[in-house]
Amino acid sequence: MSAGYGRLIWRNGVLMPWEEATIHVSSVGHASVSAAFEGVHSYWSSTRETLHGFRLRDHMQRLLESLRLSWMEPEFDADALVAATVELLASWQTTGKDLHIRPWGFAAGTHRQQMVPRGTPAEIAIETWEFESKLGQGRTCTLAVSSWPRFNHGASPASMKVFSNYHNGRLGNIDAAARGADWPIFLNTNGHVTESSGSCIALVKRGRLVTPSLSDGVLDSITRRTLIQLAQEELGLEVETRSVERTELYLADEIFLMGTSAEVLPAVSVDGIPIGDGKTAGEVTQAIEACYHDTVRAATHKYDEWLTPVHLDRTPGAPGLFSPTGSSDARSSK
Repeated sequence: MSAGYGRLIWRNGVLMPWEEATIHVSSVGHASVSAAFEGVHSYWSSTRETLHGFRLRDHMQRLLESLRLSWMEPEFDADALVAATVELLASWQTTGKDLHIRPWGFAAGTHRQQMVPRGTPAEIAIETWEFESKLGQGRTCTLAVSSWPRFNHGASPASMKVFSNYHNGRLGNIDAAARGADWPIFLNTNGHVTESSGSCIALVKRGRLVTPSLSDGVLDSITRRTLIQLAQEELGLEVETRSVERTELYLADEIFLMGTSAEVLPAVSVDGIPIGDGKTAGEVTQAIEACYHDTVRAATHKYDEWLTPVHLDRTPGAPGLFSPTGSSDARSSK
């Protein structure tokens, strides 16, 4: 039985059975370079007994920006997509579980052109599934500087979170695994550090937090934004966003990856060179991870503006803002 069987998926204003949300194999627009996506976590708060989407609106806004940079025209605005996601999460009727959210947009209809033309309407779908957070479990990883450079973000902007940009990351993953490392680190064509595949990178040196500048071809990661703010406000750290040289990785006191899926992932070596004691996360990284954990788990009220609560008090199929009947009034008012 398929892992999604029995669940719901949101598609263009309608909640429908997961197994019915199909697209024809000839729909080039779905699989082509035009498709954009987001990855969002929703975390269960045991203190509030509520599921919360973390920075959900920020993710939806970035999805729409990626589609617009791809010259497609989505029909929904960010608030409508947030409301749709809350409705979809509530349909699970599950307590104590964390849920991952995958919204994506792609060219509507079946296109025979080699490239999807400008102004094509965008379909949007939202899927959810359970995931297990790794925060606070003491995990670590090893890194290798990739033999593949980061793609030229002047040709395909790094600010676009599109599937096509992630083929570069896939090649880097294969390269890192072949060299006995867990994840790659990409350099740009100027030799500056950019990011890993699907996550950004930060290093700690003499008590300062350093992370590559967006202008070097780094995705404007929402987790990156979050951790920079937490490091400054909660830990009082000085944060530098600037170009980072490869050798700085080898001389760093601490290194960690950061992203929705990576969360906060400490690195213990780069190209076989130990970082810190080469075995465990450093003190600053542990402190940042603890702050992030408390924030996403709603253990503090200080950052409640980042949390979208989902009240699991509805019976499956009950009428709502987005119901299986297809009724919806939350479309963008362009």
